[in-house]
Amino acid sequence: MKLKQAKLLLIAGLTLTLGACSSKYRVDNHEVMTTVPPGSSYYVMLPKDGIYGATNYNNSGQMLVQVVRNKLSPFSSKIISASTVEARETAFANAAKDDLDYLIEPEILHWEDRATEWSGRPDRITIKYQAFDVRTQAMLLTTTRSASSKWASLGGDHPQDLLPVPTEEFVAALLGKATNIEK
Repeated sequence: MKLKQAKLLLIAGLTLTLGACSSKYRVDNHEVMTTVPPGSSYYVMLPKDGIYGATNYNNSGQMLVQVVRNKLSPFSSKIISASTVEARETAFANAAKDDLDYLIEPEILHWEDRATEWSGRPDRITIKYQAFDVRTQAMLLTTTRSASSKWASLGGDHPQDLLPVPTEEFVAALLGKATNIEK
């Protein structure tokens, strides 16, 4: 009887430990009006850096743009990124001037870098992605995605490490590719 209880406790402990070793991803909002063909060209807006409380996470906007570019590049003929934060109207004008097909507007809604290894509080991000047709300025897709880091961390994890999965899911949805939206 005691051996059976010990096995159950061991299994429960392993399950909790393994569950704490993986990051969590969530879709908060997702609406696709239309998809785009591979080989299209893109203008990626630079979002404002993430802020949590009084902490401004310098270059977090640039980190997000870089991940968007990396995920779009296999499916694109040309990608231009904004070098400064700009209004959407200005971005549309810049994209049209460069004869680009689509405008990508990522926005950092939440960026929280925690010392998870000793506090047990995970890093968190929430990113809103929007895509527009440059010629018509019609919205093609809007999605908001959240992620939190694994609880069991040995340090070295940061919010930017969470960006690839939600960004890849956004790009897949934009291109109409099958995707596992909930991870």
